Amino acid sequence: MQMKAPTVSPIRERRFRIQSDLPRWVGYWLLLGMWWLLVGLAASPVGDKVWNPGKPYHDSLVVLYMAPALWWLWKRRGEFGRRLVQSLDGRLLLVFLAWAGASAVWANYGHVGDNVFNAVYILLFVLTWAAVVAGNPQWFRQLLFWAAIGLALSALAAMTIFPWRTLHTMSWQEEGRLVSFGALDNPNLAAFAYGAAIVWLAQTTMRNRWMHVIQAVALIVLSVFVVMTFSRASWLAILVAQGCMLLAARHGHVKLRALVILVAAALVTLFGGWEYVKQRGLSYRPQIFKQAWGWIEAHPWRGLGEGSHYTIQIGDLTWAHSHNVFTHTAIMVGIPGALLWIALWLIVGWRGWIFRHTTTGRCLLALWVFSTVAFQFDAPELMQKPSVEWLMGWLPLAISMGLAWRVRDSQQRRGTEVRA
Repeated sequence: MQMKAPTVSPIRERRFRIQSDLPRWVGYWLLLGMWWLLVGLAASPVGDKVWNPGKPYHDSLVVLYMAPALWWLWKRRGEFGRRLVQSLDGRLLLVFLAWAGASAVWANYGHVGDNVFNAVYILLFVLTWAAVVAGNPQWFRQLLFWAAIGLALSALAAMTIFPWRTLHTMSWQEEGRLVSFGALDNPNLAAFAYGAAIVWLAQTTMRNRWMHVIQAVALIVLSVFVVMTFSRASWLAILVAQGCMLLAARHGHVKLRALVILVAAALVTLFGGWEYVKQRGLSYRPQIFKQAWGWIEAHPWRGLGEGSHYTIQIGDLTWAHSHNVFTHTAIMVGIPGALLWIALWLIVGWRGWIFRHTTTGRCLLALWVFSTVAFQFDAPELMQKPSVEWLMGWLPLAISMGLAWRVRDSQQRRGTEVRA
């Protein structure tokens, strides 16, 4: 009896690769949009609406980022969908976004359509960035590097013309607190965005001498800007992140950069920084937390609903949010929604730790530590259009998912070679 040779069915390539998934010009279009999503926060014109200075930036992203990202998502919709539902963090993300979008039904302000749009936008962002991390890791690292350089240039321009600018909030100039352009027309938000760029740029490995010089100059410019915003939360977040990387990183050059930043921070503290911190005190954070907890106790399960308005009032001072991402999320979507977000956030931190031996993993871990500290003090609104919160919250999640996808792709390739 003649035995038939086993037939090996060709296994379809499932990895995400921009150069094979999209026409070349669409791939470049998408990369430009991704770069602009990070840099445009600070480099776009300031809108004429005091409550939405980033409107020109958001409008530009529709063409520069959303269009090519949707093209890619639709072309590989089956693979994107499978990866999303097969991973724990993907399922948690879907449930969180669905719950946040649905909560707008009982919100005291806003529209269901706006919240659903924001949820879909966030999902598009996480999926496309994760796919680049998984399929084009070198491109992703270069994207982060040049985005940090673009942010450094915007910081330099903002410092140069700051005394002569006409700002929506003139008190920033009176207090001498630097602000940037576009959506970063606020010292705290600008410090968070530039601080995030500092912590990921400090983890980047550059082999070319001139790239080393550009990296060092960019780190100096960004650091000077953050110091001049007088944002204590960003100062603390950068210091904790660099201290963590000094202990966790395995590469000498990464430890050296972390040590230099920590020494520079010690000098700033010695020459007046600590006096400024003492003068400002705790900025009512304990009282704000107490009132925020009162809102959570009043609406523990459903929350107020995403997009709702509430106020925190202490004496003559009033704030429109709780200055903390965890309490604000609980106020908006209830304790169940907040627990979903916390579970996602813990997965991101764990994945950053286990991948800390890689450049992308170091960027993730440093950014996660930075954001975790900064989130205790400001930038609490995750469910909105692209903003500083996206750099601090959704970008780490996308990097985390992309690293997991890359590992699975590698395991699949090794398994395919063995079976063949």
